Parts: sequence; structure tokens; C-alpha cells
Amino acid sequence: MSTTSKPVTILTGFLGAGKTTFLNHLIEKNATTRYAIIENEFGEQGIDSELIMRPDDTIVELNNGCLCCTLNDNLYDILNELFERKDEFDEIILEATGVADPTGLAEPFVSHPLIKEFFPLKGIICLVDAEQVEQQIQNTEEAIKQITFSDVLLLNKSDLVGEEHLEFLRKKMQKLNPLAQIVLGNKNDFPNIDLVKQNTQLEELFTKKDTPHQHKKEENKETSFPVKKPHAHHHHEHTEEVDSQSFILDQPFDYTALDRHFFAYLTLQARDLYRMKGLVWVEGSDEQYLIQSVGNRLDFEKRKAWETTEKKQSVVVFIGKNLQRKNLEELLDRCLA
Repeated sequence: MSTTSKPVTILTGFLGAGKTTFLNHLIEKNATTRYAIIENEFGEQGIDSELIMRPDDTIVELNNGCLCCTLNDNLYDILNELFERKDEFDEIILEATGVADPTGLAEPFVSHPLIKEFFPLKGIICLVDAEQVEQQIQNTEEAIKQITFSDVLLLNKSDLVGEEHLEFLRKKMQKLNPLAQIVLGNKNDFPNIDLVKQNTQLEELFTKKDTPHQHKKEENKETSFPVKKPHAHHHHEHTEEVDSQSFILDQPFDYTALDRHFFAYLTLQARDLYRMKGLVWVEGSDEQYLIQSVGNRLDFEKRKAWETTEKKQSVVVFIGKNLQRKNLEELLDRCLA
């Protein structure tokens, strides 16, 4: 086995915590590092991967030379392919979906001998939304798991809350995960995080698992890539109640109507909505907009100019519980120009 290992960092955090923004910060800050980026999105239409690339294949080149791939079902297949292309990148960043249990994604890196050797896990960074985290840990098991199994907790959007509340959150996070390093940041001022290999709690977790003896023997027999996906058990990446509804629209939105109707929806009706995110076509504008919600906050951001030959359309994804597709269709229809 080659002695040139490719360290892995897992980014986790609940929907809207700022993972993709932080990922872009890492790529820009470490311009000389060639990253292989694994996107683990939830829902039929991927939005986050569109914000860092234009995917044409399972693994594609980013403009800055990084590799990017989308995780559908089998992380082992992706790692086998990355091993074949190991000379093309230096490190791996795995950005988990906002409703993922990070232990399932981390398991191959701490329990499979070959993967552990060649793709060592540096650590898990959890982005925590300083505005929304209290509600999230009250209502969702996923948010608690993400916090408790991470090595670094980045209290993001720290500029949107007061000092007293930040101190309260810091103590609350420390109580949930006493082993984690806790740092503060926001999209304009992310901290430097010097990760070391500190996944002891994950290794202990998987050691204690009731893993069938035959499965363990099969893993230990493998001495080279490609590695096989284990068949003994399956990790659910989100609870069965969490659902997504995706929409592709070929008509432009009216900006004012979009702002007005979504403000009313988020304020009065979106109790079980975890996240809404979209890349949208606005009438009268030559630029594509990114719209997204976290809690009852709605943000608009101009993303890029439409290419002359590019088909103009909108992709909108809702993630939450008890989502009624017909009601969401009616909401979007009211916003069209």
C-alpha cells in the first residue's frame, strides 16, 4: 500500500448552517491544495453541488483543479474511483447533507483497515447555526447527532446574535459534546481550524457495535483496492419522516411576488419546513438568483449572469416534515410572473 495517504475532513451541520459557504472558504483559502469534494445531498434535485460546480458526470473537474463527485448510495464505489485517481488530488472533503447522521458517513474511514490507512479521517467539523440551533436540537434527532459526534463545533452566523447568547450556546454545546473544540465564525470571518486526527470517540463507537464476525473477517482479508461494500448492515442517513419536494419551473418568477408570498409562508405556515433552497429565474433580470430560507429568514443573492445559450429555468427544493406537494405548487404558482 502506498505511503501517500489522502486525509479526509467531513463537514456536517443541519440544513442552512452554512456548510457550502464554509466549503468554498476552505477551497479559496487553501488554493494550493487540490481537494476531492464529495457532495452528499438530500432530495431529487441537487442545489449545493451547483453552487461549487456544474456536474456533468459522477466525478468532474472544478475550475480550480479540484475533483467533485456526488454521493448517491455507495461511498465505497466513490472511494475506489478516487483511489484510481489518487494522483489528481491531495485531500478529501465530504460535505454531508443537512439531515445526515455523520456516523454512517464516517464509518468506512475509521473501521475499514485499508480505507483507514489510505484515507485517514482528520476529523469532523460541524457547522452550528447560532440563530436556529436551539429549535433544531429540540425538534430533530439529526441535529443532536451531528453535534455530539463532531470534533469541532463551528458556531456560525455569530454576527447575528449577541455576546451573552453566544456564551450561552457555547456552554450548551460543551455540555452536549465535552470533547469538541468550539469556535466562532460567520461568512465574512471564518476562523482557522487546524484539524488533527482526533476521531477517538468514533473509533470507540464502531468498536462497540454489534458487527457480525463474518463481516469483520471479510474486511480484514482485503489487502488492496477496490474494496467491497459491506453487506451486513445498512446506515440510514436520515429519519423516515424527513421528506423533500423538488420543483423545476420553466416560467420566470416575479421578484416582488416571490418575496411577499414566501415571507408570509415562512412566517405563518412553515412550521415543519427545515430548509428551502433554489436557483431561480427572475423576470426582467439577466442574472440567476440563489434564494434560501433558514427558519423564517429569506435571503436573495445574485449568483451569476445567464449564458446566452443557457436554458432559463428555476429549481426549488423544500426539505422538512409533513410537506404537502399541492400546497407548495400553489405557493410557487402565485409567485410566477
